[in-house]
Amino acid sequence: MKAIFSRITAFFLAILAFFGLSPKQAKPEVTIGNDGYAIVERGVQFSFDANATTGFSWAQKTDGSSVVLEKEFYTSPKTEEHGVAMAGQGGTKYYDYRAVKPGTTTITFTYQRPWETEPPVKTYVAVVVVANDLSVTVKSFTAQ
Repeated sequence: MKAIFSRITAFFLAILAFFGLSPKQAKPEVTIGNDGYAIVERGVQFSFDANATTGFSWAQKTDGSSVVLEKEFYTSPKTEEHGVAMAGQGGTKYYDYRAVKPGTTTITFTYQRPWETEPPVKTYVAVVVVANDLSVTVKSFTAQ
């Protein structure tokens, strides 16, 4: 009886593997829209509404070493009529982090004019946990 159960289990696992559905593969956690995040291969991507023409800009600070900032970039939507971004139009700021070792890292994102002494107009704090297999979980993502 035990041998039959083992064979049936092995058969179903083989079918799952054939179709690319490993029991360990969970669907990635994704938050849709800006001022959110998405779990991506080997890391996490944060995205924020931004408008560089106002003088405000996003800055990030990490506390921990389980992830490293791989790249950051800004995109502006293009107008349908001309295919280019319109002056003064807002866009999205992206930060891509790559998991490098197990542990926990806290990332603080602030939106402010760098030359002003006023407190940031927006602040988000993300707590990112990297497991031994370098899979990433965002434990919390909160506005301050």
